[in-house]
Amino acid sequence: MKNFKIFLLLIVFLAGISAVQAQSKTKSTKPGISGGVLVAGNFTWFQVKNHPSNGIRYNASLGWAGGLWLNVPLTSKLSFEPQFQYSVLDYSGNNNAVNQFDGRLQYQSLPLLFKYQTSPNFALIAGPQVDFLNSAKNDGSTRFFKRQFESISTILTAGFELFPRNRVQMYGRYMYGISDLKEVTNPNRGVDFYNQGIQMGLKVKLYEKKKALPPPPPPPPAAPVVAPEPKDTDGDGITDDVDKCPTVKGIAKYQGCPIPDTDGDGVNDENDKCITVKGLAKYQGCPIPDTDKDGVNDEEDKCPTVMGLARYQGCPIPDTDGDGINDEEDNCPHVKGTVENKGCPELAKQYKFDNKKVLFLTGKAILTKASKVELEKVVKAMNEYPSLKLYVEGHTDNTGSDKINIPLSLKRANAVKTYLFTRKITAERMLTKGFGSTMPIDSNKTSKGKANNRRVEFSVREN
Repeated sequence: MKNFKIFLLLIVFLAGISAVQAQSKTKSTKPGISGGVLVAGNFTWFQVKNHPSNGIRYNASLGWAGGLWLNVPLTSKLSFEPQFQYSVLDYSGNNNAVNQFDGRLQYQSLPLLFKYQTSPNFALIAGPQVDFLNSAKNDGSTRFFKRQFESISTILTAGFELFPRNRVQMYGRYMYGISDLKEVTNPNRGVDFYNQGIQMGLKVKLYEKKKALPPPPPPPPAAPVVAPEPKDTDGDGITDDVDKCPTVKGIAKYQGCPIPDTDGDGVNDENDKCITVKGLAKYQGCPIPDTDKDGVNDEEDKCPTVMGLARYQGCPIPDTDGDGINDEEDNCPHVKGTVENKGCPELAKQYKFDNKKVLFLTGKAILTKASKVELEKVVKAMNEYPSLKLYVEGHTDNTGSDKINIPLSLKRANAVKTYLFTRKITAERMLTKGFGSTMPIDSNKTSKGKANNRRVEFSVREN
């Protein structure tokens, strides 16, 4: 510990020397006074000395601290920072020896720190700290009281601070006690107890007084004005005293300036048919025209006489399959269909397919033979339209709960998919979903209505 004292004093000494050197080499303006709040964790233990058997030892334990700080700059890099902390220090012995204190001490702590900023984001801190004991609380078997500890004690501390001029700052410091905390009534007679620990925390700046900038120097006295003889700098026949453009040749019509170009498009106003709008010379100073008024100019418009959209280079939304439904609204943009079926062909009508004939064994996901005959029409349609995908939806009536009905309806949809797969319709062309009893098409109060609700529905699209 003797070496640590020397190291701590060396840091303070070097910080003072560096500050003096910095002051002598530069005239940087020191920052203003600032202040704020802090919160920290205390990792503390007792350093025990003069114990005859070395029988009392302590582990590092975690406490906490919170408080206020005030930073007073002394130079551009060195400052004095007193702090006021409400500090809780926790102590934990590692062998439960007799007369060993286990518990916590609560202090009002007054660190008096000197801070030296070595770079914009790093500073060294060092100084003394005075602790005023408020209370003592026991956790161990040996009973201790506040009066058995010194009410005022001191430590030396040193550490570092990150981002010292930011709103949020981080710091860490080592605390080395130089006062024996044991009072005369403490049962550990002849044994010395010293606080030691590490404090890591955050500081938040709530106030900072900005340094006022020095006033600018007064302007130099104005030189005496000598009236120049009238001259014509640009040689356009108009003397500079009446020439609004004395360094550029112009004409009297424009008070010695060239013919103006109001919109700055390189076409002078006398030849510009669109004086206030930038354009091109080949369009006599007007912008590139947009014949069909669709917001895409004719030079970029592949359909200049028909209104369209920019994403289609000025042409209307295409209808690839020519069924009268544009591709953005067509679920089958490459296959002709109907408006009623969202641009897809009506395969049920075309192949005389009736989804009501696709039935299952009661309470099961097993297709009847008659259902397989009906599904052969679907196989034929899928083979003749290889770009289409088939969407199979399973539904049930409201008999039972959805915990049963939804899995059952999905199994029935998958049973259809499995059969079509055996008929060489690839799996990626089929999508299934089970809705249970959530989407009835008839009343579930009658047997006929329930039968109508137990169904598998089919739809097609290209994506």
